[in-house]
Amino acid sequence: MIARRVCYFVFTATVLVLIGTKVVHWMPSNYVVNIPVQDNSLSIAPTKQAELMSPEEIIQYLHWTNSTSCQLAVDFGFDVAVWGGMAAPDGQKAVCLDQVISPVYGKCLVYSFGIKNLWSFDEDMAQFGCQVYSFDPSMGVGDHNRTDHIHFFNLGLAGKDEVNAQGWNMKTASSIYRMLSGHHGVSTLIDVLKIDIEFYEWEVILQMLKSGFLAEKVLQFAVEIHFHAEDPLEIFQRRVRILQDLESTYPLSYANDIGGFVRFSSRPNPGLKRPLTILGGKEGYIGFEVAWYNSRFYNSNGSHSKERVFPYYK
Repeated sequence: MIARRVCYFVFTATVLVLIGTKVVHWMPSNYVVNIPVQDNSLSIAPTKQAELMSPEEIIQYLHWTNSTSCQLAVDFGFDVAVWGGMAAPDGQKAVCLDQVISPVYGKCLVYSFGIKNLWSFDEDMAQFGCQVYSFDPSMGVGDHNRTDHIHFFNLGLAGKDEVNAQGWNMKTASSIYRMLSGHHGVSTLIDVLKIDIEFYEWEVILQMLKSGFLAEKVLQFAVEIHFHAEDPLEIFQRRVRILQDLESTYPLSYANDIGGFVRFSSRPNPGLKRPLTILGGKEGYIGFEVAWYNSRFYNSNGSHSKERVFPYYK
């Protein structure tokens, strides 16, 4: 019996060696195996002020992931979009589920701006047990409850309260929060504020920083940021300055507070790759999905954080 097993192992080893020899023999002499290499620059925080950044530094900053700041970043929402014959994910937003900042299952509040009849993010957050307030003035739909957890309003988010040129009713985040305080309370924190509003995000982020709304009311912030392919360097720098203010650990001159938001995800939108003027026509992305959490509430000793322990449900 022992001799038979020894013969079996010797035979198997011989066959494997011969197969390996044949595989190597069949490979062309110039065969190259391409192994993906981690770009370490994406995990290193760019420190230069936006106004001094070169085009290449601007692009590096936008791609900077800072992914180690969240141990459990999970995508909520997923649709498949097709651009020019290319299929790619669309609509997903990263949410940090680290125990000290995660939404609490069955006890969370979400504001979702920019729907475009794509409900996957809102539905996923509702499945997580959150009350979701969804907003989009471009759909031609009146206020209604889509489900027991998803409540739609024919409103848009802007830097000031107004009716815009399209006839859409636009309000600031503070005005909308006050309007809905009878639904969710006057002091409830927004677990996830999601924004996909096609360039309105720039005036909105600046207004929410100035008003203190982000600092006081928002735990996590997920937004798709946009540029035009022909934008000059000055516009890229100006908009990156807004993001740097959001992430600032120093008091802002116009807000009397720090930005205080920590990035944990940044990914380009695969359908928004264009030749960029600032790169001399070289291709780059003009849309990024970026997510942050509010450092004021991460590892906080407040009553809100005491609920945020494993498991994520109550």
